[in-house]
Parts: sequence; C-alpha cells; structure tokens
Amino acid sequence: MKRTGALVTLSLPFIPSITSTNSQPAAQLATPFSLLLRVAAIESNKSTEQVSFKTIAKGARSGVHEPSQIVIRSQSEWQKLWRQHTSPSTAPAPLPAVDFDKEMVAAVFLGEKPTGGYDIEIVSVERSDDTLTVSFKEREPQPGGITTQAFTQPFHIVSISIEGTTSVRFRRTP
Repeated sequence: MKRTGALVTLSLPFIPSITSTNSQPAAQLATPFSLLLRVAAIESNKSTEQVSFKTIAKGARSGVHEPSQIVIRSQSEWQKLWRQHTSPSTAPAPLPAVDFDKEMVAAVFLGEKPTGGYDIEIVSVERSDDTLTVSFKEREPQPGGITTQAFTQPFHIVSISIEGTTSVRFRRTP
C-alpha cells in the first residue's frame, strides 16, 4: 500500500489590510514581508497496488507512425490495431491471442523517428481504486552515438488484467 502526501508553500506579496464594510479595519492580513501559507495535504487513503502485465510485442518497426497511447478492450479493436501495426511487414506475425473477458491491451507508440536509438517501454502498471495507471519511459539516442540510419517507430504492447478497472491513464516517467 502506498500513501501520498504533499506540502504546498505559497508566497504572497505584501497585502496592507482589508477593511470591513463599516470602514473599520477588519484584519491585518500580512506584514511587509511575504506571507507564507503552508498547507499540509491530508494523507490520501487511496491505496495503490502494482499490477502485473505481459509483453505482447516490443520493437522499433511499426505501421503506427504517430505518437499514441492506446487501450484496446475488444477483439475487433485488437484486430484493427494489429493489422495497422504489422502493415509494413511482408510476412506479418499472427494476431496474438487476448482474452478480452479477463484482460485488455495497452500500447504505447513513440511515432516515427529519423534514426535508430529511440525506445519506449512500459515500466509499470498500478491500480488505484478502479483506475489503472500505465507508466512508460522514452529514450533517445546518446548524442554522438552510433545509430541505425533508417526511420524507426518504437512501440511496446502489453496485456493487463481488467479486474476492477473502469479507466486507464498513461503517465510518462523521467
């Protein structure tokens, strides 16, 4: 179980005073110095749990040329995405089996890049209440590094259990 908390500090400029409706000073709200307002966020009672996922496909060549994060919940959507994804291949891989009664597909596509050396990877999936958060990391080639001189389309496609999930969000991690 993971609990989160936050501390917010807000600096406000000098505020001399506020007067009430009867022209009497209502309160001295600030001093000539910055007013620091500290608000401690109440610790969240929402728990998060790590969810396992299984890689279906990962690589650098895809028929998906635009950056995107996609959730697939049906066989027909899955067939359509797989057909687009494998379209550059002269001998496309067969459609991987997914039991959409028990799982969904999450896919991240980096889009078309001018060289090799780019990568995208789903690094974790967490469930908080009925929401899954799919975290992914993008990598670029090292400056001056040796790369393939060809267009690439990095991607990562995974299957995830749908148990208790109504929504999915994607989060890019550093």
